[in-house]
Amino acid sequence: MKSETKMRDFSLRLITILAWFLILWATVFLVGSVFQWSGLTGQLETAFFGSGFCAGMVLAALALLNVTANLNIISKAQVKLATGEPIVESKPGTFIKTLSVAVILIGIVVLSLWFAEWRIYKVKEAEAITKIESIAESKLAGEAIELIKTDAKIADLAKVREALSANIQSGERLSIIIPLKVKGVDIYYELTAWGHDSKESDKKISEADMTKFIPDCKEKKKFEQLRKGEIKIFAIQQEGSLRAFRLVKNESGYIILLIDTSRRSEYSGSSF
Repeated sequence: MKSETKMRDFSLRLITILAWFLILWATVFLVGSVFQWSGLTGQLETAFFGSGFCAGMVLAALALLNVTANLNIISKAQVKLATGEPIVESKPGTFIKTLSVAVILIGIVVLSLWFAEWRIYKVKEAEAITKIESIAESKLAGEAIELIKTDAKIADLAKVREALSANIQSGERLSIIIPLKVKGVDIYYELTAWGHDSKESDKKISEADMTKFIPDCKEKKKFEQLRKGEIKIFAIQQEGSLRAFRLVKNESGYIILLIDTSRRSEYSGSSF
């Protein structure tokens, strides 16, 4: 009965701690809702709500564990009164062994989920690379480079982007990263499906108002290698999505094709 008593006391302490945590969590949530706090990023917001949900789950599990321990204590006490036989105590270390088995099971579940996620990422990566490779050496990709070299109209380049995208059925996920010389330095701009409006259709590529492309910290090193021609293609996972880059180069210059799986067809200039 000592093992059950330790389990009951231990679970009761944790229940008290988690109960106070949830009370404070609910207070912060209520105050934040009233004053409409908006300083949290998406990741912090997910962590905040996730902590409350996890605390509730753990609290429910501990309450069940505490009730079970109390019932075991009561049951053993009644058996002792009814039979007069001494209570058979659990072997030392039983609680630690039980906890160790639970930790091992959790580890197996987490590793299984990680492996499944890794396999899904590899499938997405292979699919994106296959798509972008299928158009990298096409006439349309070469035409895009020629249009940039001759500083053609932005509308003509946009049509080439649409044709390339249609060939691999990527919709708005495909964009073209364009290097433009500014005082002898290559500045990169990204032509997306929503990156220009009808008012700029007749403007030249160098005059159009396009979004400047800046690789993030995960992409920066490989993007530099890609830009220098040290590698031709790479893919980076970002928060459940995938971004695949492919260098296309010929005598007239080069472009970089980008497939971003996080983009959806309903994106537009205003919503983005």
